[in-house]
Amino acid sequence: MPPPTSSGSKKKSNKSKHSGSDTESESATEEQTLSPQTVKYITTDQLETILLDAKKSTEACIKEAIKHELSSLKNEIVRLQSELETANNTANNAIKLAEQLKKDLTLLKEENAELKANLKNQKNEHEKIVELVEDNKNRQVRKTLVFKGIPEKRFDTEDGKLNPDGTPKTRPENWSETSNILATTMSEILDSTFEEARDMVERCHRAAPNPRYKGTAPRPIFASFIDWRDSETTKDSARKINIENKNSTIYVENKYGPRTTVRRNMALKERRRLIDSKLIFNGYVSFPARLMVKDSKAVGAKYKLWKDFSKEPVNFDR
Repeated sequence: MPPPTSSGSKKKSNKSKHSGSDTESESATEEQTLSPQTVKYITTDQLETILLDAKKSTEACIKEAIKHELSSLKNEIVRLQSELETANNTANNAIKLAEQLKKDLTLLKEENAELKANLKNQKNEHEKIVELVEDNKNRQVRKTLVFKGIPEKRFDTEDGKLNPDGTPKTRPENWSETSNILATTMSEILDSTFEEARDMVERCHRAAPNPRYKGTAPRPIFASFIDWRDSETTKDSARKINIENKNSTIYVENKYGPRTTVRRNMALKERRRLIDSKLIFNGYVSFPARLMVKDSKAVGAKYKLWKDFSKEPVNFDR
């Protein structure tokens, strides 16, 4: 029940109404707020009901929040499971691909090794064939001699035309004139008649001009003999003249295949180096490219093999 109101309180209230001070005014306001007309009271049952409703409302909110979070978490788990399954499939495919690539790589390595072996065998076979062709070439041209150092001649043109300086125009020698020049040189080497020397040769010609050659030496003459014995006799006679006459400028040698020619040039270059270094007294190159040397002037000293260039690799690209 509300507490009774005393008369003193009424008097104080009335008194404060007539007072102009702030303190009295605030006291009057407080009393008015706490008056029975403005304060509402609830019972214990009502309070329990309110608390129970608040509890239920809170529990409902919490349950709803938990349900929402669980639903979100479930969806996230489903999504992660799907991504994990996709990742597993991708990983499995990658593993399968890697295994297949490994097999393919192993197969490629085996095939590559086989190809290398085949290529090596083919190179060896090719080298054998090239050397066989080179040997056949050397045999085919064994009746052909190369004459070096025979001067070239030029002849007046038949039309009698003149150069700007007034000198007669000239032309290089033709094959017939080359044959006569060669026959004259051979007759001197063999100490025979011009006709005998000319009849030994089936055909002859000068080497083609070499645009890379900057020297002034005459072009060599290639002469194919009818009889191999005549070619050997001519070559041996020219060699004896060169040995006896150090001032001789004409040299005669066999014609060889391109590889043998390069190898013989290697041997000749080595011979010159040994002679200049005074390591040998003399030397020559025997067939096909064997460097034979004599390292003593003593009587009875014999030639011996210094190095065989017959199997030296040849590179025509350099």
